[in-house]
Amino acid sequence: MKKLLLTVCLLVGVVTLKAQGPGGPPPPPEERAKMFFSNQRYAAFAFTEEQKTKITPMLVKFYTSSDSLMATVPRDGGMEAFQAVAPKRAALGEPTEKAILAMLTPEQKKAYDAALAAAKERNPNATAVFTGGFGGRPRN
Repeated sequence: MKKLLLTVCLLVGVVTLKAQGPGGPPPPPEERAKMFFSNQRYAAFAFTEEQKTKITPMLVKFYTSSDSLMATVPRDGGMEAFQAVAPKRAALGEPTEKAILAMLTPEQKKAYDAALAAAKERNPNATAVFTGGFGGRPRN
């Protein structure tokens, strides 16, 4: 009986994942903006409550615009389709990135410079830390 229950649970899980696609749909922009501050990737920035209050609506706006742009990418377009919109997405994120960068303390700016340098090691065209700007060059 336990084996049957385990098999059924596993099967339901696989069917659910396939229905959602890889990783499933992204959470709504408001939820992602909240999740941004708990993401381990940004822990080094130790954002203050005041910074979080100012940054959150900017992230919501960026995520909303980015989602609209990504919705124009055909699902069967392959990696080339995503690479084609990468410069547009980077341009969408640029004002948000600059606004957040302007709010950083000197210590946070040091963390930003280190994070951007690490991103550039992975992709020489990296242009952003918070909004993921990559300028459209394929990653190797």
